[in-house]
Amino acid sequence: MLLFDAINTKFKSVVAHLQHASRIERSVELYNECIASMESANAMGDDAAFILMAQTFGLVIDQAGYSEESIAWLKDAQARAERMGEPDEQAHLLHLIGRAYYSRGEYHVALEYWASGMKIARACDDYINWAWCKLGVGQICDALDATALAVQVFSELGASLDTLDGSERRLPVSQRARFLVRLGELRVINTVNLAVNELRLGLHNNALAKFEAARAQAHTQELEDIAAECDVRIAEVAADKGDMQRALELLEPAERALEACHHHWGLATMFLLRARCQAARSDFKNALLSARQAEAAAAKANATHISLRIELQISEIAEKTADLPLQVAALKSAIQLKAALEQGSRNQTLRALRELAMVRNEAGQS
Repeated sequence: MLLFDAINTKFKSVVAHLQHASRIERSVELYNECIASMESANAMGDDAAFILMAQTFGLVIDQAGYSEESIAWLKDAQARAERMGEPDEQAHLLHLIGRAYYSRGEYHVALEYWASGMKIARACDDYINWAWCKLGVGQICDALDATALAVQVFSELGASLDTLDGSERRLPVSQRARFLVRLGELRVINTVNLAVNELRLGLHNNALAKFEAARAQAHTQELEDIAAECDVRIAEVAADKGDMQRALELLEPAERALEACHHHWGLATMFLLRARCQAARSDFKNALLSARQAEAAAAKANATHISLRIELQISEIAEKTADLPLQVAALKSAIQLKAALEQGSRNQTLRALRELAMVRNEAGQS
């Protein structure tokens, strides 16, 4: 059934408002509004409304650093979807839970949720949620420096997404609209992830073309946080080509856009790139200031993997300025962060990744 049709009339406008708001911005206010709405739905015994509200909540829980309390709301919603016999919604929530753990750097936990999401989505011919979970597999490949495998995952997924238009599932008009919105967002984010990994392979022109295309598509779909991230990545291309001045110029509007949508993860990445560019120009004082700003933003997002890169950048700055105490402190922090990221078996995680990377959704690719 269409879950939106099952919710109490009083919650329909609330759900619609939250869904629209989450596409435009992240904010503490929206985070708190989602919690208040879920509490109301719970008090009314409206599981359908609770589930849809939680799906929006899952897009803004970075505002609380992907806390256990935030993830608990998603797990509650996932259990309700299972009880209601709504596998599509269950897979959607498994993707969001996995994304929270991925963002915290808990890759082995994220992979377990995404593997479950892929299995459930495939069983009910839900290609969109299957693809979101598969995209997550590629993101972990990226995080663990399996760049070639990440490119393979994103390339194959992109080719498959290009064949979809919603007709293969014979969806009613109302559901098809939701399908197309999520498909459009998925295409943009997959393109960005593919471009990031192509950039790491030195394919600058390919990456730049994809970042620019994704930015245009993101603006069209009102995905301003993704558009701002593309601005940062375009600046990264300039930096990789050695044009630090151009990169710094490009980062100025990107910073304003990321601040406007409270995108802490994006801000951490942006400040880190700015620190790198400033250090390359021997502007070590400002480079260290930018690195400290990156630290603060990464802490807000609980982004352990970005924090590791920041500490390594601070260590490089300290080495260039002969600040031994700072260098030792940064390296100590980096070692602790790396240990946290490698909890569990890295090799076991990579083996599981390779297995999931080979899994294809035949129904979705027909």
